[in-house]
Amino acid sequence: MIMMESGKLDLDRTKEGVKKYWDYGSKFYDTAPGLGGNEESQIWKKLLSSSIGPDLKNILDVGSGTGIIAMYLAELGYGVTAVDFSEGMMDIARKKALEKGAKIRFMEGDIENLSFEDETFDCVTARYVLWTLPHPEKALKEWVRVVKPGGRIVIIDGKWVTRGLLPRISAMNYHIYRFIKYGKNPFTYDYRKEVSVGLPNPHGVEKKQIMEYVSKAGLTDIVVTDLKIIRDIQRKKLPWYLKYANDHPIFMVRGTVAKKG
Repeated sequence: MIMMESGKLDLDRTKEGVKKYWDYGSKFYDTAPGLGGNEESQIWKKLLSSSIGPDLKNILDVGSGTGIIAMYLAELGYGVTAVDFSEGMMDIARKKALEKGAKIRFMEGDIENLSFEDETFDCVTARYVLWTLPHPEKALKEWVRVVKPGGRIVIIDGKWVTRGLLPRISAMNYHIYRFIKYGKNPFTYDYRKEVSVGLPNPHGVEKKQIMEYVSKAGLTDIVVTDLKIIRDIQRKKLPWYLKYANDHPIFMVRGTVAKKG
């Protein structure tokens, strides 16, 4: 069963800019070369399963986008609710779930201001979303609020700054490739300046910063996993002129919500 719930969202100027950016980007998000494939899918599911635990759990996937992580979670047998405020992204996620018969509840919502009651979920997952938030510390507090004591928060993110001549050339080729093949405007890679100024991490978030956020949110038993294995798998599928286009550090940071008393 696929459920899609929506309503009027009260977003400020920065969030409206972020939403507009991803509504446009949704058309091209799943077309990035190197993504997908059975080998990568199996690694993601292994990482998620080991971080969340084997029991059938009720999971909230925040900033779900086109549903990549939500789909993996559903395939692992978890109960999944996916939330995002980009209608474009969620439309694609819903269609993918329908095609595969995945049981996911989709909701349009602001993940800094969740509509769920306290201690509703066993776990929150967030992939490539922390850097897009105007108030990441507030978001972490919200995610902790809706997770049961002893539950987990699993964050996957990275730093999207391209350094070095070869990676820069490869990144330029990447944007040209997507323009020629899919028509994506190569000048829409970054947020507009008026949006970026409202974001503390407009070009990605460092591992150290993620750990600081989760620590301030009161999470315990924090574990950090370097996800270089994911980038290595993706690079194997890329043509030579794109080998270094997405060579950015990504990490999985897991923490446990403290039990009361």
